[in-house]
Amino acid sequence: MTEPPLPAGAGFRTHRRVGPGTGRRARLSLLLSGLIGAAGVIAPGVVVGLLGGGPAWWVTAAIAGVVFAVGVVLTFSAAARRASTAVLVGASEFGGLSVAVCTGLLVLLLVFGRLPLGAERALLDPALVAMLVVAVLAGPLGRRAARATRSALQGVRRSPDELLADFAERAGRGTPVDDLLRQLAETMRRDWRLARVQIWADRADGTLARTLVVPATAEEGPDPAPLDAGELATLQRTGVAGPGWLELWLPHLIEEDGPARRGQLRLAPAVHGGEVLALVVIERDADADPFGEADERALAEVVRRLAIVLRNRALDEALQATLADLRRTNADLQASRTRLVAASDATRRRIERDLHDGAQQHLVALAVGLRLVRDGVDGPDGGGAGAGTTELLDELDRGVRDSIQALRDLAHGIYPPLLRDAGLGDALRAAAKRSPLTVHVDAGDVGRLPEQAEAAVYFCCLEALQNAAKHAPGSTVTITLRTEADRMVVRVADDGPGFDPARVAGGGGLQNMADRLGAIGGTIDLTSTPGEGTVLTGRVPAPAPAAAG
Repeated sequence: MTEPPLPAGAGFRTHRRVGPGTGRRARLSLLLSGLIGAAGVIAPGVVVGLLGGGPAWWVTAAIAGVVFAVGVVLTFSAAARRASTAVLVGASEFGGLSVAVCTGLLVLLLVFGRLPLGAERALLDPALVAMLVVAVLAGPLGRRAARATRSALQGVRRSPDELLADFAERAGRGTPVDDLLRQLAETMRRDWRLARVQIWADRADGTLARTLVVPATAEEGPDPAPLDAGELATLQRTGVAGPGWLELWLPHLIEEDGPARRGQLRLAPAVHGGEVLALVVIERDADADPFGEADERALAEVVRRLAIVLRNRALDEALQATLADLRRTNADLQASRTRLVAASDATRRRIERDLHDGAQQHLVALAVGLRLVRDGVDGPDGGGAGAGTTELLDELDRGVRDSIQALRDLAHGIYPPLLRDAGLGDALRAAAKRSPLTVHVDAGDVGRLPEQAEAAVYFCCLEALQNAAKHAPGSTVTITLRTEADRMVVRVADDGPGFDPARVAGGGGLQNMADRLGAIGGTIDLTSTPGEGTVLTGRVPAPAPAAAG
């Protein structure tokens, strides 16, 4: 899927080199913040001291010095320099708080009409604390009370910033798109005193159709025809538009007796990356206040946020669909590998049975016949055959026996009956005896595994022994089998010359082993160091055996 190009700067963090002038201004801002903070501490202390209360002057001076020192220390911090503007704003707010407290103390002095005397001075410290609490809580409490009042009073609209904050909060909670659009339309209609809100949303066929009308009435006519590619191209180039634009470019959307005919309509497309993702149409009654510049700015900001949310949701859905497709593909691949390995093992077993029951039996019968012929020739009734005949029969007998042994080795290499009958430990010990290397097998008490798992581990060990015989002749190989939790670990280690895996490409043998173990959900790791040998470690699921009975 090809995504439309993003506008310049969208979705990317722009890195800008900070010059010496910018760093100097940041340090000055931090120093100024320290001065403002120190002054904000000193001013109330001085006023309270003049009134005869508060801490000793040296305590106030020490606190102010610490505040200024913090500002100086922050000039050496890169993170603080980057946030110097925010630090200066915070210091300014603290300075304003200090001015408010000083003003309150002076008002207290005016109310008394004289300097506090005697026991009256004990009231200065509680009054200072009370003023600090009031100054800190006044702003947040006032804003919260205003929001609560607006919510309680029907018909009093909230500011666009509050509406957008609610919209962003709902979008961040993962609200479904249909519910998000309906909540947005209902909130706009209630808070902006609108007669009707229409939302047109993008469809899979690339058109834009009306999907939501608030409020929906029984007299609502049929939905207008979806907007095609040409009409979307026209919308893409516009911002907030009114009924004049609509009548000129999209006249079929104007109802015969609708608000557009009376001038009470505004529309704005939600465009992102050159693609129109939605269209918001708002309408007011004829006797309502006309749309103003503030309304148009609020609508433009709403559709801008809506475009971002819809694009993010579309990307998220595409990502989830891709992940689901990858999971299905992975499951299909796993099943395919399992079927291939199972079919290969079944073929091996069939060939082994054919060799054992067919060619091997014929060779055994031939050897027996040759032995009987030789015994008859050498017997008292053999007719006195010559020594040449006897030697020829002996040679044929040895040849047949060698063929039988070679055929048995071949059958064991294809699929050993011992693996099926006795398990991994005995089958690997038998394979170790046939190896040209010195091989030690430590099978512990691994017990029996599912047939496919045993076959995969067995043939991986054979492949490892063949690789060791080829690349580390004369080495000693140790095969270790252990059960850990719900898996079995097989380790094949040799003391050969080793190699550097970063410089030597993996061969087909290692890939074959990885495919075999991967088909049953296992993994394989290879570690090797020049001069220290090679270790092959495989891990396969080892389900607990079913309880007897």
